[in-house]
Amino acid sequence: MATTKFPRVLEQTVRRDLDIYPVVAVMGARQVGKSTLCQTIAEDQGFTTCTLDDTDYLRKAIDVPELLLDELGPKAFIDEAQRAPGLFLAIKAIVDQEQRAGAYLLSGSNQPQMLGKIGDSLQGRAAYRTLRPLLLSELRFDAIQPGWSFLFKNDESQILAELEARAASSGELDWRDIVTVGGFPRSLAVSEDYRLQILNDYIVTFANRDIREILEVESPERFETFLRLVCSWTGQVFNASAYSHDLGVSVNTVRRWIDALKRSYLVEVVQPYSRNASQREIKAPKVFAVDPALALAGSREIEPTGFHLETLVCCDLLQWRDEAPGRAVYHWRASSGQEVDFILQDNQQIVALEIKAAKDIGSRETRYLVAFREKYANTKRGVILSCDPEIRLLSNGIIAAPWWAVL
Repeated sequence: MATTKFPRVLEQTVRRDLDIYPVVAVMGARQVGKSTLCQTIAEDQGFTTCTLDDTDYLRKAIDVPELLLDELGPKAFIDEAQRAPGLFLAIKAIVDQEQRAGAYLLSGSNQPQMLGKIGDSLQGRAAYRTLRPLLLSELRFDAIQPGWSFLFKNDESQILAELEARAASSGELDWRDIVTVGGFPRSLAVSEDYRLQILNDYIVTFANRDIREILEVESPERFETFLRLVCSWTGQVFNASAYSHDLGVSVNTVRRWIDALKRSYLVEVVQPYSRNASQREIKAPKVFAVDPALALAGSREIEPTGFHLETLVCCDLLQWRDEAPGRAVYHWRASSGQEVDFILQDNQQIVALEIKAAKDIGSRETRYLVAFREKYANTKRGVILSCDPEIRLLSNGIIAAPWWAVL
């Protein structure tokens, strides 16, 4: 089965990091393309390569890590590095002695083992990057950084002009087609029926095997049910009690399980926005599956919903957030029921963003954006992205545009 090689937004960032840091770690869920990305860079820059999926390399990395590093030479790419946590101390010794950038490129899919051990051993010497399933721009073979920053411009006419240009370049898209396919490279190379099988196998394998690398699960079957429930509730406010009730497990167990999914990069957690802890606002985060097609397959649903479109947007937003300091992505929900899907922060500036799968956009669809702007005076503007191809400034000052004009 041939897999298409897609351009990755993160490649430029990793190359830049290797010019600055002795160690660069690329992390992310299994099968999102970490090995392919790192191998491309490694071959281009003359790195020796090994994978700890190979039992011989793994045994050596555990028993005699110094010998393995000596054999690999001065520039090495080590895939699945989290399998040998003791390796990081050996890397630290070399890095401290040689004091040079671009010595080691690491990849891994287990956040506690990677971040914990690297943080303990290589603090200040390593850059950490997260690779997610393919973004829409990557699927279009256009590896540009997610384009959300222009929404913070002062001149609204410039924003509208850029939206027009982007929409014309992209062409009208059907989000249902995109969220059904998703962004796991392996599943893109097969037919729709086999794609569902691959994504379902991914969930079953994680629940019955991969989870053991992070925590002990007494009932893999129940954990798989939990994972599928997370897929069903993608984009919704996290309610541990609701999961507990449906699964027949304790709230603490639910919290441990959701943390395990986060540490395995299978979910994205978007925290609530509030500048005052005493305000009557919902303090629970939203939880998104890392990929809309995985969410759809995991839930065993046939038709995608607006939550899958939100999940697609969320993945793009979080890549934008990761690319520069001072950026953050939140959601907002008041106890009165008012809510805004995403709150984008770039340093001290705020943009409130609503995502709608509908075509007809009016005052009703923008009323919560207006409420948020009234509550938070530092809000730069409100934006609503929908399936309506018309780009316009609404009478209440909200910018309306098709979602494909930004992604």
